[in-house]
Amino acid sequence: MATTTPAADHRDPHIILRLLLAIVLVPLLIIGAGTAMGAGIAPLVQPVADFTHRVDSEVLDFPPLGDIIEGYVADERSVVLDANGDELAILRSVNRVNVSIEEIPAHVQNAVLATEDQTFREHTGVNWRAISRAALGNLRSGDIESGASTITQQLIKNLTGEAETTIERKLREAVYAIELEQNATKDEILEIYMNEAYLANGVYGFGTAAEYYFSKEIGQLDVGEAAMLAGMLRAPNANDPLANPRNALDRRNIVINQMAEAGFITDLEALGFVVDAPDTATDEQLVRTLGLNISEIEEASEPFFVNYIRTLLRDIPELGVDADARERAVLNNGLTIRTTIDPLMQDLAQDAITDVLTDPDGPQAALTSVDPDTGQIIAIGFGPKEFGSGPGQTEVLPAVPGVGSSFGRQPGSSFKAFEIVAALEAGVTPTYTIDTPSPYVPRGHCANSGWRPGNYSDGGGGSMNMARATAISSNVYFAHLVDEFTGPEGLADAATRMGIVNTDLFDPPGPAESPICAAVLGASEVYPLDMASAFGTMAAGGVHCEPYAITEILDRDGNVIYEGGTDNCTQAIEPDIANAATSLLRGPIENGTASRHGQVGRPAAGKTGTTQDWKDAWFVGFIPQVSTAVWVGNEIPTTMVDNRCGRVTGGCLPTMIWGNYMRSLIDTMGWPVEDFPPPPRFPSSIVPSVVGMTESQAIATLAAEEYAGQATTVSDWRPAGTVVEQNPPGGSEAPKGTTIVLGVSDGTGERPTVPSVVGLSQAEAIALLEGLGIDVVVSEVPVDDPELIGFVVGQRPEGGQLVLEVPDSNPGTPDIGQVIIEVGRERTEDDPPPSSETPTPDPSASPSDEPSGEPEPGETDEPVGRPGDGDGEPSEEPSEQPNPAPTDPGGGDGSGDGDGEQPPEPAPAGRPGGDSSDDG
Repeated sequence: MATTTPAADHRDPHIILRLLLAIVLVPLLIIGAGTAMGAGIAPLVQPVADFTHRVDSEVLDFPPLGDIIEGYVADERSVVLDANGDELAILRSVNRVNVSIEEIPAHVQNAVLATEDQTFREHTGVNWRAISRAALGNLRSGDIESGASTITQQLIKNLTGEAETTIERKLREAVYAIELEQNATKDEILEIYMNEAYLANGVYGFGTAAEYYFSKEIGQLDVGEAAMLAGMLRAPNANDPLANPRNALDRRNIVINQMAEAGFITDLEALGFVVDAPDTATDEQLVRTLGLNISEIEEASEPFFVNYIRTLLRDIPELGVDADARERAVLNNGLTIRTTIDPLMQDLAQDAITDVLTDPDGPQAALTSVDPDTGQIIAIGFGPKEFGSGPGQTEVLPAVPGVGSSFGRQPGSSFKAFEIVAALEAGVTPTYTIDTPSPYVPRGHCANSGWRPGNYSDGGGGSMNMARATAISSNVYFAHLVDEFTGPEGLADAATRMGIVNTDLFDPPGPAESPICAAVLGASEVYPLDMASAFGTMAAGGVHCEPYAITEILDRDGNVIYEGGTDNCTQAIEPDIANAATSLLRGPIENGTASRHGQVGRPAAGKTGTTQDWKDAWFVGFIPQVSTAVWVGNEIPTTMVDNRCGRVTGGCLPTMIWGNYMRSLIDTMGWPVEDFPPPPRFPSSIVPSVVGMTESQAIATLAAEEYAGQATTVSDWRPAGTVVEQNPPGGSEAPKGTTIVLGVSDGTGERPTVPSVVGLSQAEAIALLEGLGIDVVVSEVPVDDPELIGFVVGQRPEGGQLVLEVPDSNPGTPDIGQVIIEVGRERTEDDPPPSSETPTPDPSASPSDEPSGEPEPGETDEPVGRPGDGDGEPSEEPSEQPNPAPTDPGGGDGSGDGDGEQPPEPAPAGRPGGDSSDDG
């Protein structure tokens, strides 16, 4: 139905209004004069004069309406959809579904016209006859208290928001109504009117009302239903069919009769639709008589995710100039918001959590899962409490930034994954092997910080390479990496490039924008979403795809106004680095801290994490198809204890949840087994010994063998610039390109005294002396007592004396400190017979008295190297049994971890909350 605008008078509406006043008021004056003769004419003339003066001075002094139809859009609710296109939530300030005039059946339109404006198709905005009738009744008061507004005038009132009943407002409406009818068709006016109409219970517009009251589309309404809705227009609350069903039924019947009077239906048809109900009918019976079938708007099926979507929408510039404008657009512009959330994966995430955590009053969990190849967020699980502010619900859910928590949680040793990347980028290779005594005393980037991280116990962790340190989560090994190689800045840089962006890593106590060393053990708060995304960078071969939850936004006309996930992927780290890091991170699952619960029947990589006092526990892991992070902790951070694992660590509850989710996901999705790309090969060679050289000589010597030298200054008594130690040591095997850490003397240390090593085994003596920076020369001597074989029977200098200063055999190199130890060996026939007493070495003999070139009898041709320079893996494997709570939970001593994780470390001084990190 397309009704065109009737021929209209296009004169200035102000002129028309003056003609209106003349047409209406002059006859009234004449009529009034006759009725006022007995009382005198003054009482009537004065209100008319006052009225006309007010029109000229106040009412007519306003700007023209302009074209309010062009670009007019009624407020309309927006809808949020999941990845399958199913509704997740309705976002609205008003509950309105706009419909076009073509969608509104004629009998629905006619029901409105019959009760509100039967001459709508004929008048030009104002019903002159009705105005005249109403004017006489209102004249004496000087105000307009009732009457005669056309649909066009009512629409003006709705659009301008002016509700006060005054002469000025009524006359202004008349002017604007005439102007509107000059610029819009009847159908355009009626469409807007029926979409703007308020119909009680928060419902706006006839399209929404059809859905709400009858669970129908507007095209499915019959005459009786249309009449009930039209009957609500004048008094929506009084004629509300839910609150006042008797009034609604009476008004419905009146409208039906009005439709018959106006010729829209026949009298016979009207009789068929009019329904009477006895006075004794209950409200429930009346509701049934009206045929109501209420369709309530359901609460969001995923309230946490929907709240997260709303926070994201505030940052999308396509929706408005600022956050407030964008919020208004979301609530009023009828948008369709498509998201990445997969309901199937979401259910799997929820089930994985509630299968492990069954006590709502116990620890809570958050799980985030992303597609590494695209950055799509496919699931955000939480529990066992539901998200919300009601009884038994929680609003503390640190899963994503912006909702659920104003800060993340400390990730513990799961953050070591980023130091792996930073160290590999710095040239450290996976075979880099060091001893890991506890506590670690920094002397490089972290020197003078007061930071003293420890291993699982006060004892040393043994000699280990990066692979073993990753599997068992050695604090000392990773503290050494950040201290000697990358610095905290290198760690922060790698973490940021990989996706850790919502963190306090760059805002610690101390110098502004200076990351702290303790971050390597997880002392900075992060969100599971960032952790899943950053680990996904390794799964994607070093490509980081910024995580996103909104795929596209459509306007009310179906036009795409925003697309997510475009240009969101960048090469954050080199593929070889990503593949090497992934290979190392397979260790915790295959033979380390996550091996008990993290197996998923295919190649997987990940890292556990536990914070100080067992307040937070994590597992973050991935397969090629998906990356998932799980956090477990109390709403207020406190120590967690569980009968399945004692003090809760990352290798227990979080890994259980992660394993359950990943196994279910793999089975459900039917993903084929896919292996990770192989790590790069690092050609190996024997590391040259450079102890005793100058720094420049040492670096040049290493470079000639394709090794990198990294010098650190150490306090030592030997001449400044002398290399007094190296790691890995000379004679060990290491891949080409390995960075060799050189300890270079500053010449300020005191010349040490020699400890007594007589009675120690050869290995113990060498370890003790070399640990003091003393070069050891081993001289084997025959002994008769079998128990002395392999043990030190003599030394020079003796214990308590100053270390020997021995010129190096290389001309031009500085002196070094040396101790000669005599180690017992089995006597042979070629050995001379034993003397009656053992001669005591003369401590005053100078090194120049020693023979040079040829060894003494019983000496080897070369000094015996330090034993135990292999991979040095500890003899103890991670326990497979639950570990009871330890008797000493103090930071740095040991946390008790059934999965072999390292103990928590105290936070650096001044750290908010005191939660540093550690574990494994």
